[in-house]
Amino acid sequence: MRAIWLTIVVTACTLNVDYTGTYYQCNPDGTCPPGFECLDLVCVPADPVPPACSTQMDAGGFHTCSVREDKTVWCWGRNDSGQLGDGTATDSDLPVKVANVMNATQVGAGELFSCALDEMGQVWCWGNNATGQLGDGSTSDSRTAVQVMIAGATQLAVGADHACVLKSDGSVACWGDNEDGQLGDGSNTARNSPTTVGMLDTAKGVAAGYDISCAVLTDGSAQCWGENDDGDLGVGDTMAHTRPAPVVDVTNVHSIASGDNFTCFLTVEGFVWCAGQNNEGQLGAGTLSQSSRPLNTLIPVRAVSIAAGLSHACAADHVNNVWCWGLGADGRGLDGAGQRKTIPVRGLPERVVGVSAGGEHTCVIDDEGAIRCAGFNRRGQLGDGRAVTSGSPVQVAGVTNAVMLAAGGRHTCAAQQDGKVLCWGENNNGESGNGAFIAQQTVPHVVYGISNPIDMSAGAEHTCALVEDGVYCWGENNGGRLGDGTQTTSAQPRRVFNLGGTATKLSSGDAASFAIVGNNARCWGAGFGVNPTTIMNVTDISAGSQHHCVIETDRTVSCFGANFRYQLGDGTNMDSASGVQAMGVTNAVQVQTRFEASCALIMDGTVKCWGLNEGARLGVGNASYAQQSPAVVMGVSGIEKFSMGYEASCATKSDGTVWCWGFNYFGQVGDGSYQMKPAAVQILGLTGVKDIASGGSHTCAIDGNSNVVCWGLGADGQLGNGIRQIVRPVGVRMSCPQS
Repeated sequence: MRAIWLTIVVTACTLNVDYTGTYYQCNPDGTCPPGFECLDLVCVPADPVPPACSTQMDAGGFHTCSVREDKTVWCWGRNDSGQLGDGTATDSDLPVKVANVMNATQVGAGELFSCALDEMGQVWCWGNNATGQLGDGSTSDSRTAVQVMIAGATQLAVGADHACVLKSDGSVACWGDNEDGQLGDGSNTARNSPTTVGMLDTAKGVAAGYDISCAVLTDGSAQCWGENDDGDLGVGDTMAHTRPAPVVDVTNVHSIASGDNFTCFLTVEGFVWCAGQNNEGQLGAGTLSQSSRPLNTLIPVRAVSIAAGLSHACAADHVNNVWCWGLGADGRGLDGAGQRKTIPVRGLPERVVGVSAGGEHTCVIDDEGAIRCAGFNRRGQLGDGRAVTSGSPVQVAGVTNAVMLAAGGRHTCAAQQDGKVLCWGENNNGESGNGAFIAQQTVPHVVYGISNPIDMSAGAEHTCALVEDGVYCWGENNGGRLGDGTQTTSAQPRRVFNLGGTATKLSSGDAASFAIVGNNARCWGAGFGVNPTTIMNVTDISAGSQHHCVIETDRTVSCFGANFRYQLGDGTNMDSASGVQAMGVTNAVQVQTRFEASCALIMDGTVKCWGLNEGARLGVGNASYAQQSPAVVMGVSGIEKFSMGYEASCATKSDGTVWCWGFNYFGQVGDGSYQMKPAAVQILGLTGVKDIASGGSHTCAIDGNSNVVCWGLGADGQLGNGIRQIVRPVGVRMSCPQS
């Protein structure tokens, strides 16, 4: 990874400067000399050309595998089921060698497992084996390759939880999950060893999608079987088929690519036809209407190969360019635009001879054997050493002797003992306070104009600090959340006007800000206006997207506003402008709201939460979509400090331990896993914690050594480790054999 926090010379770069070993400011127009690119206003070395030593590759759910020119297999990305095959269960953002596989000719990557075909016609698989997808006659997972009980294979296709091979005699055999009939043996019974596909003995090609399988026959026709709720099979109906069914309307089929709920067919003439679900434009036909009959994709050139991912597809054309359509978020469409496409759009890579689409990423291989990948790099599946999530705490460089934290939607701020305030992360609206609207600030920088904060808080896209002479806010100012009497966004701190007294505490909502002045709350932003207004007789206040809650002077909690997710806590979903009391919430000492949920810290050291509970984010022991009345967070007691995030929340106890719960897709719980946690779990290795702050999809803490550590999503730099999401294709850092 690039350590862009090293020496920065303030002189603007010019073309005659020697940049070796040093980072300089970008030119005013954002340009840098050849070989450098502008990141965070700094010229840093551009991604080097990836090593050219691969012959084939395949993108899976959240990992990728390739065959190297020496016929070894290498994988990178998610590895919790051993799908990288290196004998561990540790994710890797760089390629690692698969053990026990030699003389490989083809590799396939599934959801949680991988397989390879060798020169002898033998197949080897590794990873998750819950439905027998390793094909070795067992259902035991394996972190190294095991041999599939088959011989004479000439082609391999890997789906989400099943795999198929074409055999030399023209038959097809499949194994693994069979819930939707994707094994083609006429049943719905999973098989832990290969079973022959019925009524199929003239195949010349095979393909596998999420829960779909297909074959190309010698006469140019195609047959498919498996799940078909959206017409994915292209057979003209929406009935599941446990045996092969003929694809309609397409002849002279060359190859097939199946994704999740859609399938594409490439003809010998270079036309592409797709059938199935089309809610993201994955059929490429210019509409969003699904079809059980293949539609002609509007690709303007002759295609020579195709690939299908979760909700997007790509094709390489006859002059080695690549075209993609469907869900292009996070750059998986290869053009960096990140937009949904209903018709194919040309991507950035050139000289492409192969393309593979995964769950959230896409990879291409060029005519020299170099692999480039683009998309969401959540588990390191791009292979460039820059995974943008961390399931366990990582230290933020450049922050020392920290005393206070605040975390917003996609940014983080810390105060040091020397009085400095430093921020990092998303900065499109100036919420990181560096004086400029840079898209992402990946490493901490000083916020000028304030020092020695008494309190700090952060909303979705703004930040506030209480200092000796008042309150200052910066960032997005829609609705007046900066409190300066305007709605002008600012990348520098602005003083809040008309506080009406000395503030003692700050709080920020999604789009509003609050200061406690005496026994009243002064409020500004969405729902309150551009100048502070008063709510009488409250000790704490917080606002979500369309509601707010207060602690009354008698320690009860009252909530106001929208209630369609039960976020007001009165057991109903009826909105209330005048306010209702949260059921059973007494002796409250702190209230927090995020988006469409609310929580309160109680004097007895428990936390009660209510409202939106999607992904088990409230920690109340279940994953029901909404919690209708306040319930206690399970798994932890004796809480001293509580921080509510949008998707996961954390608490510290008097012994300095940290406990977190909630939605964990990005690792924001911090326990090293990526599975949701409906009850609190302890974050091992963190002791003596002095402060904690949970944001949109990340959390940061001050540890016992006064260092800041963060975990969760860092796509916008909010982990402060110098890494952010790069939407354009990046080179896989393959270790090539010595020549």
